[in-house]
Amino acid sequence: MDILLIRHGESYHSSLDNYNPEKCCPDPALTDHGKKQAKQLAQKLAGKGIESIYCSDLIRAVETANIINSCIKCDVNIDNAFREINMGEIHLSSWDSFPERFAEWKLHKDDIRYPGGECGQDVWKRCSVALNAIAKSKASSVAIVSHGGTIRVIICGILGIPQIKRFQLGAPLECCSVSIIRYNEVEKKFFLHSFNDYSMPTNLL
Repeated sequence: MDILLIRHGESYHSSLDNYNPEKCCPDPALTDHGKKQAKQLAQKLAGKGIESIYCSDLIRAVETANIINSCIKCDVNIDNAFREINMGEIHLSSWDSFPERFAEWKLHKDDIRYPGGECGQDVWKRCSVALNAIAKSKASSVAIVSHGGTIRVIICGILGIPQIKRFQLGAPLECCSVSIIRYNEVEKKFFLHSFNDYSMPTNLL
């Protein structure tokens, strides 16, 4: 099974103006440019055999998934397991309220949990459950529209490397980039096939 990990298109900056109290995080929409990015990717993915789309429940991911699906025409499954890493109180008060934690976080030596939020391992726990369920679906090719941080967490998770290494993957991932992981049914393992591809040549799919 091929699983395409797609980062959403360009979105408006996260701020208190688009903070969603129900989801406990900012929830900005796509910009006009982000919608064009998603449409271009949709056209490249059309006819490539994607059987279903999964996406984060945040607006920018849902919008990207729906635009992609305008060319693919399959089921879109919204799953908050693929939501971006939650930065907790940093969303509301910034790092200025946590100077000691920020100094430690900037070193990127440990998988530090954001104050009132998640760490990389927390995100991997929720994503791995959802990934394993998708692997059992027997589809040959699916797409997951998610977020830069979450995709980096997934890559670290399937490779079995420390989550802190995610900060060395992409700087950051490009909007509407595609990373491909493959699930081997015999070995019961995920393998990384390509990463942060935003050109999408046809020979990759």
